[in-house]
Amino acid sequence: MIIFFVFLMGNGIIYQNFYRPQELAPVKASGNIVNIDMRIEKDKWVFNPSRVEVMVGDTVKLKIFNEDSYDHGWALEAFGQNKRLFPKRDTEIEFVASKVGEFPFYCSVPCGEGHYLQTGLLVVNPAVTTN
Repeated sequence: MIIFFVFLMGNGIIYQNFYRPQELAPVKASGNIVNIDMRIEKDKWVFNPSRVEVMVGDTVKLKIFNEDSYDHGWALEAFGQNKRLFPKRDTEIEFVASKVGEFPFYCSVPCGEGHYLQTGLLVVNPAVTTN
């Protein structure tokens, strides 16, 4: 049993250090906090802003105000986020942008005729390296 455990741990270390694709490596939080105020405009089924740009490692703090008199949702699957946005209320969402790329977000609560158009994009840019 001990030999199997040592073999398993050794393979994990080798994979992590030599074979794992860089985009799967964990990203440490940079300590930078990005505050974003977002609105759901009344009867328009849009997020404003609908495009958000941050740097990898940033802690993203969204404050979303729902102007409508009915619920909406905000989901960002790539970062495990899904929140209900109650009417006439602010909702706060916080996560670390730990992957580089473009990630769609959308309304996750069926809310009316424009529900499927209520989308946006989170752009996570690579860290700036200084030589």
